[in-house]
Amino acid sequence: MSGVAGGLSGSPSRSGEAAGGTGGGTGYKAFNPLEIPACRARVLGTGFVGGKAKGLFLAEQVLARHGLLGTRVTIPPTWVLPTGVFERFLDDNGLGRFSPGARSGEEYEEIVSHFRRAPLPGQVRERLASWLREVDYPLAVRSSAFLEDSLRYSFAGKYHTVFIPNRGHLVARLEALEAAIKEVYASVYCPDAVAYRQRRGLGDDSMAVILQKLVGEEHRDLFYPEISGVGFSRNYRCWSERVRPGDGVLRLAFGLGTRCTGRGYARLASLTNPDLRPEGNDPRDVARYSQEIFDALHLPSGRLQSWNINARPDVVACHPHFSRYAQLYLPGSNELVPPPPVLPGGPPGTRYVFSFPDLARHFGPVIDTARELFTLLESPGAMDTPVDVEFTYATASGEFALVQARPLSSYEEFRPVRVPSPLPGEVILQGDRMMTNGQLEDVNHLVYVDPDLYRETADKARVAREVGRINDQLAGDRYILVGPGRWGSSHPAQGVPVQYREVAHAGLLVELGSREEAFIPELSYGTHFFADLENDRILYLPVFTHLGTNVYNREWFDRYPAEGTGHPAVRIYRGRFSAYLDGHQPLGVVVRRP
Repeated sequence: MSGVAGGLSGSPSRSGEAAGGTGGGTGYKAFNPLEIPACRARVLGTGFVGGKAKGLFLAEQVLARHGLLGTRVTIPPTWVLPTGVFERFLDDNGLGRFSPGARSGEEYEEIVSHFRRAPLPGQVRERLASWLREVDYPLAVRSSAFLEDSLRYSFAGKYHTVFIPNRGHLVARLEALEAAIKEVYASVYCPDAVAYRQRRGLGDDSMAVILQKLVGEEHRDLFYPEISGVGFSRNYRCWSERVRPGDGVLRLAFGLGTRCTGRGYARLASLTNPDLRPEGNDPRDVARYSQEIFDALHLPSGRLQSWNINARPDVVACHPHFSRYAQLYLPGSNELVPPPPVLPGGPPGTRYVFSFPDLARHFGPVIDTARELFTLLESPGAMDTPVDVEFTYATASGEFALVQARPLSSYEEFRPVRVPSPLPGEVILQGDRMMTNGQLEDVNHLVYVDPDLYRETADKARVAREVGRINDQLAGDRYILVGPGRWGSSHPAQGVPVQYREVAHAGLLVELGSREEAFIPELSYGTHFFADLENDRILYLPVFTHLGTNVYNREWFDRYPAEGTGHPAVRIYRGRFSAYLDGHQPLGVVVRRP
């Protein structure tokens, strides 16, 4: 479909700063897609297109100018419902009465129910119905809010994306699309988004919506791209002296890209040393840190679902290049071997893992394309700043599809940090990999989740809620937070399942991990959780208790006087604490001063 949607009215409530200056200006800030006919033809209404659409339109122009669009890189068909449609929807249904202030989950669900019952403007529904007659593929309905993906604020993961199969009769397809749009609209009021805006002194937001072809293929009853990835032109979580901040970094996963941005396992790779793994080369560690769960659109139900590849071995036969990104782990001999087409029997732990072996050889085109893409998008006249992209890749065709491009809003050059020589007994935590660079001095509070008591706790969500209560109590006091595993994980057995807002006032997060336990930290650079850490300048330090070069002074945590809280697994220590993290060495310590 082409052409502006006639009759879709709505007056924008913002100044022109979101769209930027003129289409002929340079850099992300000055770029205005509404002044470029090829972009404007895909904007279905009036108002602003929002940050996410703006970044993708700019990337499209840059790639076309350099001859890469349609040759090295494709961009899926994309249309935008601008902010004017959202504001018309609010006005027509009296939904502007909801304030943008903080609210509970229950209040948010009430708002969602109001949005679900409210109809889109009649002219909008007519135009969408006409558009759907020409669009017969699955769709990604993505947020593109006015404040989203700016030079300072990414809003990563705060607003919603909905996937729909777009199958069946037109009436049913239109209903599903309308429901998806309204879910994205309602996410303006979700607690995480509201808290994010309030912490940064931002006001309310206005929502545009991207309607984009979902890249992928149908496999059995599932639809998904073979490989998804996120990429960053700067890497501020270096895990080795052989990895530098300017090298760029990718995070790859099998299936939909939601697995790249959540705190699940994925393959992390530096563009200059792609086969240098953060976890090392021991097959047991590689298998433990490799993805097994993948996300896909379940076509019969129309829902996004997660599957363990070992529970869906039928999917393996759908991928002739499966051995390029997966291996079979044999626990008895501690080996990773090429994956057989049928999952064999064996001792417990024998399983497929998405380890992405020999990445430089199998995924050389991805690495080369990402490197060139970063160079072009960072350049003056393009983004003119470090960038963050999302993409998909098909191993058979070699198609590299760019689905998102935006400024890397939280980047910061490494500043030199001198780790002092502490006195004996002062070091309570020490790590030597995957840390942030920075320091935090003279902190008064250390909040600690006891790994043993956490493991024994049946209701682990109660631990997360207690941490959130203490986080609110300590607002304005940058404290140190220490506890087991991957914080923010959707799997409580792997780490404390906090929402980001429940740790947002911390100054340093220390994740404790042991090879013998399920609590294994992971360098989740590229996830929404880590994007928030970056944005709020919260330092990060993993401590691996099984490594001789790391320090976890358990005796100090057990003996030093602590305050009890509302949960026995959570304790508060008062004192004088400092943290020094040198990402170049790498070496990080947390010390207790007298």
